[in-house]
Amino acid sequence: MQLSPAERALGPELALNPAGAAVVVWDHEQGAECPTQPASLQCIHIVEAAPRSGRGVAWQSPIEVARPGIGAAPTVAVDPAGDAAIVWIHDIGQPRVLQATIRPAGAATWPNANDLSSQPLEIRNHAIALDNGGNAVAVWAQRDATTFYVVGDLRPAAGGVWRAPVALSSLIADASAGPALSVAPNGDALVAWIDSGALRLARGNAATGVWDPAVSPAFGGLNADTDVDVALNASGAAVAAWSWRRAPGGPNVVQASFRPAGGGWGPVADLATAAGRSRVRAGLSANGAAAVIWLNGSTLNGAGRSRTTGVWTNPRTVATNVAASGARLAMNPVGNAVAVWANAATGAIRAALRPAGSAWQLPVRVSSPGSSEPRVALDAASAAVAVWNRTGPQRVLVESANLAPTGPVLTEVQVPTNTTVGANTSFSVAPRAWGAQAVGTPLWRFGDGTSAHGGRVTHAFTTSGKFTVSVTQADSAGGTSTATRKVSVAPH
Repeated sequence: MQLSPAERALGPELALNPAGAAVVVWDHEQGAECPTQPASLQCIHIVEAAPRSGRGVAWQSPIEVARPGIGAAPTVAVDPAGDAAIVWIHDIGQPRVLQATIRPAGAATWPNANDLSSQPLEIRNHAIALDNGGNAVAVWAQRDATTFYVVGDLRPAAGGVWRAPVALSSLIADASAGPALSVAPNGDALVAWIDSGALRLARGNAATGVWDPAVSPAFGGLNADTDVDVALNASGAAVAAWSWRRAPGGPNVVQASFRPAGGGWGPVADLATAAGRSRVRAGLSANGAAAVIWLNGSTLNGAGRSRTTGVWTNPRTVATNVAASGARLAMNPVGNAVAVWANAATGAIRAALRPAGSAWQLPVRVSSPGSSEPRVALDAASAAVAVWNRTGPQRVLVESANLAPTGPVLTEVQVPTNTTVGANTSFSVAPRAWGAQAVGTPLWRFGDGTSAHGGRVTHAFTTSGKFTVSVTQADSAGGTSTATRKVSVAPH
């Protein structure tokens, strides 16, 4: 489903709350010079957001949030109440600065932005998160001179004011990876990064506005080809996963460490060696089961940690022919996980499901070719949302797909927005098996009392008006998925 306007919409990011409310943000480039000269003054950059109020609800039209200049790279968070927060880089009309805005649930507009950072030469890897009470955490890496250091800022909901930003890392130790951020429902925040050959982890609390000194549970890496991720659950347990080289020219080593609720960081586990930079992602369930995925060349591998034994499984292949940008992982409290990535050969987005306590299922294709930069999130009912960029003639779109746990994935739903009475009109869909294999053929209902079966069908409306067309596909587990579209039928 297309979310963005018919111009250039780049770098989508996604947030989803437990009830299925979501926000997608992107950088909308507007102007004839944007494809070749995005830094031109004739290319306007607009941070846009498309919200969805709940699971199964249609996406609303995009809303303009800010006009921040090139390189805005917005990221987003949503809390259980539906409050939403966006952070981005502003670098036009003033020195470069990181900005944030928080929109209360149900509000139609986004408030004016707050400046979070100082005015550094460069900002990267910025992220924002909200806890269950609407308290906010933002982190980023900034460069004032020659090296990057990690900065954090906290905004307690009581008072609604951002505290002064705090340098979480040394100002002279170059942060080569991160920061990665995870926030628990009670406002505890965990930030991870790598600098000076060590894994660093800092804890903060959004409600109190206090940061603790960083700890370093792992040493011995080089500041090259590094990556890091972290996940925190409601009980306070956490998992960190990272990759680095231990010797010049040597392979990347993928490692992980687990911290039980109320305890310290445990032994470092060697998960695998990998070729090239390993894009590492980590997830954690409510009961302490962990999942980690990483890129080994063009192969996506995964491993899990048993909540009962504390032992990590041997690496298993999730997918092959994965694009160099790697994969994204989402995991919900019950332990279900989903990964998305771009196929290196075609650019089609693929997704794989890993039910709690089980193995990764075979991937399914969820987009057309020419897609890239997928993002995914999973709600409390294990319904996933994926978004990505797709390149078309003279434009770059943001598209989405719902990945339902109880029915197949419906992709490439083709329903014309307009037709005329008596015209043979084509409709098509490509159902993809998800939790269980698809059964039978798609069922089309045209909104005029008629129906048809098939992946591609034709229908002629006999009266004019506006109709809701739906297509439904069943699976072998008894689940169904339905997509709906509107069509306007004009008199002949």
